[in-house]
Amino acid sequence: MQASKKLFTVNHILTLFFLVMLIPFIMVSVWTFDYTRKDNIEVFENSLSRFTHNTAMESVNRQLEEIEMVFKILNSRITHKGMQGYIDNEHDVLHSIFASMVNTLTFFDAAIISDNQNQYRIYPDMKFDNYFPSKRPWYPGIKQQNGVHYSEPYQDLLPDPQKKTDRAITVSMDLFDEELLKYGNIAFDLDLYAMSAPLRNIVTPFEGRFLVAARDGSIIMHSNDKKIFHRSVPIKWLEKAIDIEGSFYDEASEKFIFYHSFSEPYWVAFTVVDKAMYDEFISKAPQTLICIVAICLIIYIILICLCRVYIKGIISRLYMSMHGISYEGESQDLERVYNSIKQSHVELKEARRISGEDALTGIGTRRRFDDKLNELIQNNILFHLAIVDLDNFKKINDTFGHAVGDSVLKYVSNVGKSVLEPDYDVYRFGGEELVVIFPGDDFETCFNLMDTWRVAVGQRVWRETPLKVSFSCGIARWNKGETAQDIIIKADKALYEAKHAGKNTICRACE
Repeated sequence: MQASKKLFTVNHILTLFFLVMLIPFIMVSVWTFDYTRKDNIEVFENSLSRFTHNTAMESVNRQLEEIEMVFKILNSRITHKGMQGYIDNEHDVLHSIFASMVNTLTFFDAAIISDNQNQYRIYPDMKFDNYFPSKRPWYPGIKQQNGVHYSEPYQDLLPDPQKKTDRAITVSMDLFDEELLKYGNIAFDLDLYAMSAPLRNIVTPFEGRFLVAARDGSIIMHSNDKKIFHRSVPIKWLEKAIDIEGSFYDEASEKFIFYHSFSEPYWVAFTVVDKAMYDEFISKAPQTLICIVAICLIIYIILICLCRVYIKGIISRLYMSMHGISYEGESQDLERVYNSIKQSHVELKEARRISGEDALTGIGTRRRFDDKLNELIQNNILFHLAIVDLDNFKKINDTFGHAVGDSVLKYVSNVGKSVLEPDYDVYRFGGEELVVIFPGDDFETCFNLMDTWRVAVGQRVWRETPLKVSFSCGIARWNKGETAQDIIIKADKALYEAKHAGKNTICRACE
């Protein structure tokens, strides 16, 4: 079961790798699509907000400002006496002024001027029985006596056959003398069809519709004349238009509404866009983004295929180099190569261990010693070299046999390892000679360790009663500029001195 688990891991590691490499691409793609969607929503909202504001200002508010300017001019030129003369058909100047305004200003349809006794005159000239201006729906109340007043849509008294509807909106203003006493009123019927003319040349974004509604919901301005006073917006739209500008979504009609409110008159300009157009715009990812994602996926798939081919080539060469035959291409080949490499690594490690470890004693070989020695010299690292030679070893072999000699050599080596390792390594230099390298310039440490080793070796009582084991040692310090051969000769001379000093002792080489 463990083998199959390992097989699964190795055989699927490449698949897992490619999937992991795909995760960042997927994350970036998802983020990009999400960012694009949010950006489209922002573009949608900003575009319609700007359009609603600009259209309301240019096509509606500008006309309202012009109307207010007309009233200011009239208020400055009409006097109580002049008004009364005009009502009595005695003032041709005011008649010319009203005729000029009604006929030249597109937003006026008719004019009426009246005094406090409900005497009046209408342009174009007409008279009605029992007509009292102060009783009409458009006439300003007490609270609307200051400034220009716009009426709510109302039923016209006598509809004009030329008009498309019998409903109207009238704008009026009370007239005051120098003592601020009201002496009359001037009013104009608005030509809302003419006022809607600028809307016919406007293209609303996202196939939307721009319109203006009065307080009661009646549509009073629209690019389509047939909808003026014949259609209305839901009252809840007006209730939601509580700010000067804003937007909301109407679930009942499934429309997005953007609005701009006016304070006088209380009209609201709406831009209406169907939810279907919103969904189409928001969910529509840029074609360039789709192409880029598609191209990246194609490139990624191509790279996967190339990697698989390349990895298979590597596996084939590895298999060939290890076994000398071509691999069969089965599903477990990667596992087979993995196991072969692992086994080769173990074998190589063991071979290195064997080549660097003396088979008899278990300490380092001469080759390992030479490598370590050359490494220290090449790096100019100061060190001491100690050479150990077992005393009377040839006599031990001759007297007790080579088996005992081998046991002695192994014992001395093991004691040295226990004393010196892991800080220092012991190497077999040759025959009964052992060597130790002490990196650093501390001779006292070197001497104490070697003496501890020497004393420990001499304390053993052997089964072979006459057998006594000891060793002599020579220690030399390496100086810069010396070769490996130089330091070995110095240490060997110190060893020679120890031998001639009676053996079982340690001597230091002369510098």
